[in-house]
Amino acid sequence: VADSLGNKIPDFSNAGYRGGGVPLPFVAVKETLWPVAGDNSASIQAAIDRVSALKPDAAGFRGTVLLKMGIYNLESPIYIKASGVVLRGEGMSDTGTILVGKIPKEKQGPFSRAALVNMGGASAAVALEETRQIITDNYVPVGAKSFSVASAKGFKVGDKVLVRSNGNQDWITEIGEDSASVGRFRWRPFTIAYDRLIVDIRGNSITVDAPVFCAIETRWGGGEVVKYDDPERIEQVGIENLRGISEYDPSVRMTSYGNMDRGNWDDRDRQHYEGDEYYADENHYFNFINITNTKNAWVRNVSALHFASSLVTATATTKWITIQDCESREPVSIRAGARRFTYQLSGQLALVQRCFSQKGRHSFVMQGYASSGNVFLDSKAVNPYSTSEPHSMWVNGALYDNIEAPLTARFWKDISIGWAGANIVFWNCEGDFLIQKPPTAQNYSFGHIGINAVIFNALLQDLSKPNGHVESMDAHVAPRSLYLTQLKERLGPEAVYNLTIKGQVSE
Repeated sequence: VADSLGNKIPDFSNAGYRGGGVPLPFVAVKETLWPVAGDNSASIQAAIDRVSALKPDAAGFRGTVLLKMGIYNLESPIYIKASGVVLRGEGMSDTGTILVGKIPKEKQGPFSRAALVNMGGASAAVALEETRQIITDNYVPVGAKSFSVASAKGFKVGDKVLVRSNGNQDWITEIGEDSASVGRFRWRPFTIAYDRLIVDIRGNSITVDAPVFCAIETRWGGGEVVKYDDPERIEQVGIENLRGISEYDPSVRMTSYGNMDRGNWDDRDRQHYEGDEYYADENHYFNFINITNTKNAWVRNVSALHFASSLVTATATTKWITIQDCESREPVSIRAGARRFTYQLSGQLALVQRCFSQKGRHSFVMQGYASSGNVFLDSKAVNPYSTSEPHSMWVNGALYDNIEAPLTARFWKDISIGWAGANIVFWNCEGDFLIQKPPTAQNYSFGHIGINAVIFNALLQDLSKPNGHVESMDAHVAPRSLYLTQLKERLGPEAVYNLTIKGQVSE
C-alpha cells in the first residue's frame, strides 16, 4: 500500500539473470582440459582465449571450457574477457574439479585483495550526455517505473538508459550526513544511476522495465534520464560446477577477534577480544570470483574454501547476475573489518539464492549507493562474526527474503558508512536484527523471527535513531517469499518454476 507520497515496497522481481524468471542456460562444450602436474594457469587461460575467439551463436554463446575432475594448481589468476564464454567443472565437492590458488612467493603481499577467477569486460556503460533530459516531476516515489521528462522525442522503446536520482548538499544535510554528529567523515553530494530499459513512451511520459529504489525529488536535486551504450561490457558468461581453494600458510595464527590496529582509530573505536587460536594468514587470495563490467551472467554450484573475503564479488558495473547453490567454508583471515564479505553485491538487480556461508562476517552484503535492486533469497549464514546487511553509504532497495542470519539496516555512528541502507526489506527472515528508519526513506521488516537487537559492532551503533517499520515480529507472514510472489505476478508460475530445484518447489 502506497504512502501519501506514493512510495511503496518496490517490485524486486527484475533481479537475476536476464531480468528474473529465466532458467540458467546449459552451453555446449568447445574445449576440454584435464589437470596436469605443476601450474595449470596457462593451459586454462589458453583454452578460454580460444573459445573467446569463436563466433557467437544466435543466443550470444561461444561455448564452454570444461575442466575434467581433478586438482588444478594455479599460480596466476584466470580471466574471462569475452561474451558468451562459460567455465565449467565436474563438481563442487572434494572429488570434483578443484582450482587451487597458489601465489608464488615473489607475488605475495599482505591485503592483496586478488581474485582467482575474474570475469569482466574492458569498460562499463558510457552515458550519451547529449541525450540527457530533465525529469519534470517534483516527486517520483520509491517503486515507480514511470516519470515525465521535458521532451521524450529523442527516446524510443528498447533504449538503454540511466535514470539518475541526484542528492544535493541540502539532502546530505537533511539525512544528517553533514553535521558534527557524523564525526570525522561527512558525505558529499552524489547521484544514483539506475540502469534501465525503456518499455513504453506516451507523450513525454517514459516507463522503464524496473522501478527506482530511491525517491527522486526536485528539492533534493531532482533527476534526469540519459541514454547509454555499453559495447565493452560482456554478457552471457558463467562459472559453474567447481571448487576453489585459496592456499594459505597454516603457521600464521592469532587469538584476537574484532577491529584492532586500525591505524588512526582511537581507543573507543577498537572492539576486540581474545578467543581460541585460529588461522589468520592474509598473504593469499582474498576472493574466488570477481565480476565487473558484466551483465546477464551467473555463478552456480560453486564451493569456496579458505578465501579471506568473498566467494563472489560483483562490482558496481554489473547487472542481472544470478548466484545460486554455492557454499563458502572455513575462510582464512584476521577476524576483523574489511574481510569475509562472502557474497558481495555492489551492482544492480542481482539474485543470490540457496547459498551458504560459514564463518563469514558480512556474509550477504551490499556496498555503496550504486548497489540497488538486489535480492538474497533462501540462504543461510552459520557461525557469523558480524551481520549480513547493506554495509555502506545508502545502498538502496534491497530484499532479504527467507534469510537465516543476523541482519541489520542501520546507521553507523562516527564512521564513513553513515546511513548504510534505505528502502531495505527483510521478509520472513530468522535471526537477531536491527532495523532503523533513515530520513527521507524507510526500512521494513515483515515476519521476522528473532530479537530486535544485535551484539555486533555495538560501539558503532546509535540506538537513538528511530526504528524502521516492523510488522508481525516472531511470526512469519504469507506469502512465504516476496520475491517469488512478485515474480509470479509479473511473469506467471513458469518463471517461479524456472528458479527452483525440481522436487523442491515451495510456492
